[in-house]
Amino acid sequence: MTDHHITPAAGPSARRTAGTTGTGRAPVDVPSAPAPEPGVPTPVVDACSLLYDDAGWRVYLNRLGENAPEYLDVFSASFCRYFGAEHTAYREALTVRWRDAVDVLLRPEHPPFDLATYLIDRQINGVTNEFAMGSSERLPDGRTVNDWLLETTREVRDRVHVWAGLSLRDPATALDELERSRSAGAAGLCVIPFLDGTDPADRRFAPVFDAAAAHRLPVWLHTGHHFARRHPSGLDSWRTVETLAGRHRTLLLVAGHAGWPDVQEMLLTAARHPGVYLEFSSHRPRTMAKPGSGWEPLLHHARGLARDKVLFGTSTWVNPLPTATLAGELSALPLPPEITTAWLSGNARTLLARTSRPVES
Repeated sequence: MTDHHITPAAGPSARRTAGTTGTGRAPVDVPSAPAPEPGVPTPVVDACSLLYDDAGWRVYLNRLGENAPEYLDVFSASFCRYFGAEHTAYREALTVRWRDAVDVLLRPEHPPFDLATYLIDRQINGVTNEFAMGSSERLPDGRTVNDWLLETTREVRDRVHVWAGLSLRDPATALDELERSRSAGAAGLCVIPFLDGTDPADRRFAPVFDAAAAHRLPVWLHTGHHFARRHPSGLDSWRTVETLAGRHRTLLLVAGHAGWPDVQEMLLTAARHPGVYLEFSSHRPRTMAKPGSGWEPLLHHARGLARDKVLFGTSTWVNPLPTATLAGELSALPLPPEITTAWLSGNARTLLARTSRPVES
């Protein structure tokens, strides 16, 4: 979820407490930033992060296993790198039962999650703000993942913006969770259609998106390719974004993963609707300039249509590399510095300034 790309990238083993090892209505002119001093990371806003403790990760992985088990197979190497698990043992367990494979990833000897350590690591990597994606799934203690995230990050809301996860399986329940999470401090929302098997453009869900627009809560929507064979890929295509943006004119929408591989169509949709942005987490920036990558339209239109529309995101575990490394890959692309700056942080700050909870400088 927030986690589809075709070729999982290699990277070091990961620890869940440290990101380096695992982890406008009118166009806004973002000024060029000076080259960072040696050893000083480029400022980054991570528009798609996953911040969980072990219980949260187990809920996340179980949700995949129950609704899209293909992910546990396709991304086995990435999961093992991120959690520091032995790949052979994971693959063997997966052939028996996917829950056993999850146990291989979440071994009890791992140290518990520590927010202070996590934030220090993010600072080292230049991450000044992040959109932490939640879930309405229940933890063993009865709280939702949204609850845990909102409580855990209560004192650092200037850095960590919780985007509460919603399930669209039941419109009334989704609307209740939106209102409850907003009251608790959520700054945005997250919807992953292929896990629910629902079409967000179905008019049954219009009240949910009406409420999001009324409260200025941006919605991160998984778009484009997914591996869940039991659900059609069209559930979250650029056409879905076009329908939602046209129906809810003031809604702020972030197309997660930029609708890849239909990047050109998603970019044209964003050009038509001032509230639509593209975010490219799960994909390595270093591959974008390669012929056939599917990202050619983004680079071709970087100085025009895409300049103020693109956000940087990681998806945390998909490419278990330091965030600064991924940001460096973007900076190495043949783009003017002012475009790189806009994509890494400027456009995300513009989006935040349009929400109910603007980012602090």
